[in-house]
Amino acid sequence: MSQRPKVICVTGGKGGTGKTLVAVNLAIMFKNDGYKVLLIDGDVENPNTYLLLGGSLENKTEVPFFIPKIIEDKCTKCGLCAQNCAPHALLHIPDAFPIPILAVCSGCKLCYKICPEEAIEADSKVIGWTYSTRVNDLSLFIGELKPTEARSATIVEDLLEDLDDIIEKEPDKFDIVVLDTAPGAHCDVEHLIKKADFVIPVTEPTKFGKLDLIRIIDLILLLKKDYRAIVNRSSLLGFRDEFLKELKEKKITVLGDIPLDDEIVNSYCQGIPLMEKNSDFDKNGAGYVAFKKLFANLKEWIQLNSDKNTGGK
Repeated sequence: MSQRPKVICVTGGKGGTGKTLVAVNLAIMFKNDGYKVLLIDGDVENPNTYLLLGGSLENKTEVPFFIPKIIEDKCTKCGLCAQNCAPHALLHIPDAFPIPILAVCSGCKLCYKICPEEAIEADSKVIGWTYSTRVNDLSLFIGELKPTEARSATIVEDLLEDLDDIIEKEPDKFDIVVLDTAPGAHCDVEHLIKKADFVIPVTEPTKFGKLDLIRIIDLILLLKKDYRAIVNRSSLLGFRDEFLKELKEKKITVLGDIPLDDEIVNSYCQGIPLMEKNSDFDKNGAGYVAFKKLFANLKEWIQLNSDKNTGGK
C-alpha cells in the first residue's frame, strides 16, 4: 500500500533566525540517508533555498490572479456585485458602472459568478511565478512573488496545489517533504503549517527570539500541530543555558540547538549545504555535530509519531 510522504514544516516568528539554513540541511540529511526528498520554498517574498544549494531557478511558470473586467455594454448598473463583495473591492455609485478596486480584490470570483447580465469577464494578471528544479538528488519547488504585488498567499497555495497533485497521482514519488516558510504568523505561514505532520519553529537566544517563538507556537497550537523548537546561534553572547532553561520552564520541547560556527558561514558563501555528504566541511565541527544530533532527535520524533499512529506495531 502506498504511503504519503512525511511533511516537515520549518518556520519561525521572526526573520533571520536561520529557518532556511535548517530546512535546507534537514532536507540534505534525509537525502544522504537515501530518502526521496522534496524541498518547498514557501518564503515567496525572499526565496533563497536554491542559493544555499548552489542551484538555479528553472522551469518558470506564471501564477495568474483573477481580476474583474466590467463589460459596460452589458452592465445594467444594478450594483449586485458591489453589494455582495466582502472585501469591498467594487465601488458602486447609483446610476454608474461599478469600479473595481484591485488592490483589495481577493480574487474569489463571486462578482463574476453572480452577475445576472454576465457583464463581468474573468480577466487576470501575473502576480508571481513558481519554479521546479533538481539539485544534487534533491527536488526543489520555489515560489516567487512579483515585486509590487501583495498576494503572497496565492503563490503558496499554488505550490501546495502542486504538492497535492503529486501526492494524489504519485504517492511514492517522495518520502519526505520539507516546507520552508516566511517569517511571521500570517496566511502564507498558516497554509504551510496546516499541511505539515511535524512543525519545527526556529528561534535564537534573544528576547525578541523568545517573544516571536511564543507567537508562532500560539499559531501552531491553534492549528493543532505537534512541534519541537530549534535554537540557532545558541552560543550567542553566552545565553545558551539560560535560554534553554527558560524554554524548558515554558514546557517548550527543544529538538536541538546550533551554535555559532564559521563552517556554517562558509557553507553560505560557497552555496554548499553544511551537511552535504560530499562536502569538505569539518565533520567534527560544532555546527556539523549539532545538526547530526538534532537530526537523530527528529528521526526519533517521527518514529514515535508513527508508533503512536500504528498502536506501537
